[in-house]
Amino acid sequence: MRAAVAELAACLDEAVSVQERLLDLVTRQRPAIVGARHAEIDALAAEIETEVRRLAAAERGRARAAEALADDLGLAATRWSALRGAVDPSERAALGPRVERLEALVRDLELANAVNGQLVRHELELVDMSMRSLARPERAAARAYTAAGGVAAAPAAVPVLLNTAA
Repeated sequence: MRAAVAELAACLDEAVSVQERLLDLVTRQRPAIVGARHAEIDALAAEIETEVRRLAAAERGRARAAEALADDLGLAATRWSALRGAVDPSERAALGPRVERLEALVRDLELANAVNGQLVRHELELVDMSMRSLARPERAAARAYTAAGGVAAAPAAVPVLLNTAA
C-alpha cells in the first residue's frame, strides 16, 4: 500500500472516531433536552463544540491526504468517487469501508441533530405560545354563562403559563 493511501486511511480513522463521539454526544443530549436539564445540555454542548473542532482538524488532514493521493494518481479530483477507480483493489479494500462508515455516521449525525433541533423548536414554540397568552391585554369584563343560561359566578378562565418541562 502506498504511503498516501496509508495516510488517508489514518485520517479517515480519525474522522470516524470523532464522528462516533459526536453522534454519542448528540444522542446523549436528546433526553437532557426533553427533560429540560439545562446544565447537562450546556455541558454536552461544550463537549460537542470541542469535538467539532477536532472534526475540523481531522477534515483538514483528510483533505490534505486525499490531495496527496490524487497527485500520486495524476487526478485533479479528490472525491472518493474519483479516487476509488484509480487505486488498486487492495487499496480500495482498505479505504472503501472507512469511507462508507464515515458516510453512514454523517447521515446518522444529521438525523440526530434534526431530531434534537425539532425538540428545541417545539419547546420554543410552547414558550412563545405561553408568553403570548400571558401578554394579551385583559379582556374587558367578559361574561360567562352557565349551561342553564344564567350568569356564572366566576369569571372566564384566563390562559396560564404551560409547563414545558412536563
